[in-house]
This record gives sequence, C-alpha cells and structure tokens, in this order.
Amino acid sequence: MSKKVLIITYYWVPAGGVAVQRFLKFTKYLRDYGWEPIILTVQDGSYPYTDPALQDQVPEGIQVFRTRTFEPFEIYNLLRGQKGKTVPLAVVTSSKKSLFQRLSGYIRANFFLPDARVGWKPYAIKQASEIIASQKIDAIITTGPPHSTHLIGQALKAKYKLPWLADFRDPWTEIFNNQYLPFTEASKAKDKQMEASVLRDCDVATVIGDGMKTVFPEAFRSKMRVITNGYDEGDFNRNLKHETDKFRMRYVGNLFSNQNIPALWKAIAELRIQHTDFAKDFELELIGKVDSSISEGIHNSGLDDCTKYVSFIPHQDAIARMQTASILLSVIPDVENNKLIITGKIFEYMGSGRPVFLVGPTDCDAAKVISDSNSGSVCEYTDKAGMKSALLHYYEQYKSGTIAEKAKDIEAYSRKQLTAKLASLLDDLSQ
Repeated sequence: MSKKVLIITYYWVPAGGVAVQRFLKFTKYLRDYGWEPIILTVQDGSYPYTDPALQDQVPEGIQVFRTRTFEPFEIYNLLRGQKGKTVPLAVVTSSKKSLFQRLSGYIRANFFLPDARVGWKPYAIKQASEIIASQKIDAIITTGPPHSTHLIGQALKAKYKLPWLADFRDPWTEIFNNQYLPFTEASKAKDKQMEASVLRDCDVATVIGDGMKTVFPEAFRSKMRVITNGYDEGDFNRNLKHETDKFRMRYVGNLFSNQNIPALWKAIAELRIQHTDFAKDFELELIGKVDSSISEGIHNSGLDDCTKYVSFIPHQDAIARMQTASILLSVIPDVENNKLIITGKIFEYMGSGRPVFLVGPTDCDAAKVISDSNSGSVCEYTDKAGMKSALLHYYEQYKSGTIAEKAKDIEAYSRKQLTAKLASLLDDLSQ
C-alpha cells in the first residue's frame, strides 16, 4: 500500500516556466516508488506566465487542493494601470527602474518577509490541516522559492509532528536577486532568522547542487542532501530532425540584465566579418523575455539582421526547439555566488542531445555538470577569443553534419532516477 506525501508548492499547473517542472516531474514518478503525492497549491497564483498544456503531464487521479491567497501583485498592477496578477519580472532585476518600481521594491523587501507570497500562509495551513485530518499523511514536502512556503511546513511540523522535507530550488537569504532589493539591516536579520529556524525544524533539506550547501548556515549543512534538477526522457521526441537551414544558436528562458554578455555579441560580429559562410548561416534565436540592455547590446554590435526574438512558448514547444537547434546558449547570471547557480534549463538542454554553449565561471557547479557529462563547452564572460574558437568548432561540425553528438553520461540526471532518490529520503523519514 502506498504511503502519502503532502507536497506544498506555490508553483503548479497552470504555472509555466522552470519553477513548476521540478515537482511536476517528481509527482509523475513518485507512484513508481510507493508514494502517492497530494498537491496543495494556490488558486489563481501570481505567475510570470502560464502553460495550461502542462496539465497533460499531471498523472491521472492526483489530488490537487487549491486555496485562496493574499498577494500584493494585483494591487501593484492596478497602480500601474493594469489588471490581473501577472508578475512584472522587471521589478527586481531590470537595469532601469522607475521611481514607482524603486518604492515598490522597498515595500516588497521590508514589509513582505521572506517574500511577497507570504500571504498564502494562513490559507495553506488551514487547508493542509483539513487534508491531514481526513487522510493518512505520512510525510510533508515544502518547496521554495517562494521560501514563505517553508513557513507553512514549519507550522504543520510543530502541530502534527509529521516528517518534513524542505526543498530549496534556490538559496534563501543569498538568492541572487536579493541584491537588487533595498533591505534594511533589521529586515536582513529577520530574514536570516527565518531561514535558520526553518533549517532547524525540518527533518531534512534538499538542495540542487553541492555548492548551494555553502550559502546556508554551516550548523545545518549536515541535514542537507543533493537532488539536482534533471530532464525527463518522456518530454523528447527522438524522431525530430535537426534544423539545417541555419547554424542556429538558441537560448530558451528569460534573459536579465545580469546575463548580458557583450563579449559574445562582439565575437559573433567579428566571425561574421571574418567568415562569409558563417555570416550567411548564423542565426541567434532568443526565446523568452529579454532585458533591454541585452537587445541594445545586440543592436549596437550590428546583429539585428541575424537575431530573432520569440516570446514565451509552451514547455513542449520549447523542448522541440531545443532538440532542433544547432547549439544551445546558457548564461549564468553575473552576480555574487554565481558559481553555485545551476539552472534547471541546463539539464533539459543536456537531455536534448545538442551541445551546450555555457557562458559563466569555468569553475562553477554548472560548468562541472557540463564537463562531467561531455555536454558542451564553457567560456568566461569576457573570453571573446574562447567564444570565437568554440563557435567555429561547432560551426565546422554543423557544416560536416556531425554536430548531433549526444552527451555521453546524463542518465544520472533523468527525472525518474532523481525521483528514486527523493522517495528513498521519504522512506527513511517515515520509518
């Protein structure tokens, strides 16, 4: 008989983007390892974008409970003269902020701790208590960001003494976009206290990489376990043919100002001047929202005629675009502690079988994953010569038809194997 795990996650279908993928995939495979997942999420959450097609990936019969929430995004949008709860991505990381955005950032940083979704807490605790009372729950999982979700798990742990796993897809107080928020010293201290109390009270914490452990208080690292993000073989259509009309470098996801790479734009521009065939064949395709500083950099480098901008597309379409590209661009944000960042998209890139062109620190965790799996190349942000060399290498493979070499060792990052690790942790906790 299966055990039951209550998964408390803000991001769930119809939310789109990488945040929903981790536990959507865990949910897909948990039954294979003796665990029945029950989902607790929000009704009409504030998401950057939605992807209703993901509903097809939710296993049949999974119970999903949705609750009300109170959040500031709807008020924020009304003050901007817009409707709805769509999250304005530029509020935090944009290189250009209005006075209204700066004021909003101050309110968010100091009045909504640990994050702007903390208003979900009372509704979620009430609904979770009803679920626990009516069903035999054997364990609880909370996943963040938003890290206020862990406060829900903490309250339930105190009340019901159930085993509790806190999952961290990103750091808490050291998450890279916190540097853009004007925290007061008192707010920073309160946020750190919340983080420490959650780590103290949970039974085990999961993080997505070894490096991420180092940004949390040392006293709690012994209870941390690594379960990376991954790729789901079921997402890929292996009969898709690679595009041959262009030597196409694709980026899938949002590009923020801290991911601007002038050296790459210059490298491409120089290659187009130096190699006539490259100039004719090359295309850069950016799928997602692009910060204005990046589009300006591309324009100033004379690349408008070979650059294509595509707005958000559903996840399944994004996977197909990955599989058919020549090479896939990934950019680690140029921020403090960026050596610890491993974007979920990298694993899907690897699963696509296309070479990954990673820009970031050559000794970062993501670079190690790429190197260990033989999945592509890594260049530092300012290494224009290295970028040109790598691009020419892949271009020569494109011309000879040999660019489709698949990564040699990625099975450890399959979503099914990763779910087995999660289930094993749950088994240990519930004994």
